[in-house]
Amino acid sequence: MLKVIKKPTVSGFIDRVSEGVISGWSLAPYVTVLVNGRERCRLFCDRQRADVKKAGHSLSGNVGFYGSLALQHGDIVRVVTPKGVPLRHSPWLYRHPKQSDWLPIAITHQHAEYKAVAALPDQFLVERFKPLFGQSAERQMAGAVLNVANQAPVMARFDVEPKAHANVMQLYEKVITPSRIAAPPLLAAFSQERHMLQMFAFQPGITLNEVGDGWEAWVPLVMSQLVTLQQAGVARRSTLKRRSSRFKSLLYKLLPSVFAQTLREGGSKLELTFFIFLMRVTTRLPRVLSHGDLHRNNVLIDTQQQQVALIDWDRWAYLPLGFDAALLLRGLPWTAVETLAEKRVEQQLGALVFTYLFQCLDVAYFMRSEEAAQLRARIYTLYKQFKMYPGIGK
Repeated sequence: MLKVIKKPTVSGFIDRVSEGVISGWSLAPYVTVLVNGRERCRLFCDRQRADVKKAGHSLSGNVGFYGSLALQHGDIVRVVTPKGVPLRHSPWLYRHPKQSDWLPIAITHQHAEYKAVAALPDQFLVERFKPLFGQSAERQMAGAVLNVANQAPVMARFDVEPKAHANVMQLYEKVITPSRIAAPPLLAAFSQERHMLQMFAFQPGITLNEVGDGWEAWVPLVMSQLVTLQQAGVARRSTLKRRSSRFKSLLYKLLPSVFAQTLREGGSKLELTFFIFLMRVTTRLPRVLSHGDLHRNNVLIDTQQQQVALIDWDRWAYLPLGFDAALLLRGLPWTAVETLAEKRVEQQLGALVFTYLFQCLDVAYFMRSEEAAQLRARIYTLYKQFKMYPGIGK
């Protein structure tokens, strides 16, 4: 019997970066390690990793890498495959355990990775900063928390497309601020060449992804914010006009990606028929104002105040009900998704439809599994109930 290898959603992981050592794994034959933008070394991925083998990502498990480094406080380590694809946790900011999490502003004039901070407007008397990195391999730094003289810390976002800024500003003015959606206040924005610099109030906390075991306990607070967002979206639908920008909802890539994956895996007539059925369901689900990119790294948790905050609103749009919930709960079994989703039939139907689609991308040959068969049956049941409500989805 052939062993099924799961298709990883990333090209590998950086597990550890210390002052003298880096380690991790990748399915690539080797990885390139860059420190502060300059190539430091290449490491072969041939060490045994029993955990990766057990997880089903590799038959042999010989995918680990290990190397020596000499790092200083504030150095940025990037690890990429031969095709330039960054590994998960890349970039990695090295902080010496005996030094402050804050970096001195003086380092920005000596370090190319921090050029965005060095170019801040003169009115910001920044004393210290904490870098924030996004997933884009093109941008040096997505943002930073700034310790500004004589005022509370602020969060800066760099290189924001003007159209994307206009969309976010519109949402803040018409929905987030008046409806008191839990999100960091947008304080100001500045033009910088062809891009915008956004300033937000600093939001304390950690991401939902960093909470660890028990993170599901915070989901009801997030779901409550989604309900408020949806209700505000109904009242503001005629006035919210989104401008075209490169920040589109992940929904626009999801359906074509699943269809292509189904064809690559030799999908049966039943699987293709069900996929077409899901496309029809998504068109009948109510369209509600949605975050559009609500993965767990875009939810901040303040454990002391027992509060949540939603960040990175660039992809907001009117999307099928359940998309935000499914993205937030991505990776959980569908039974857990149904339990955590709001109890309305249309909400549970939407959450399970998109959970099915995400699973098709995340798990190899998912459509042929017993879990998929059970989920298909549950979706059919919810859809029958959904059609009984007059006016819904029409």
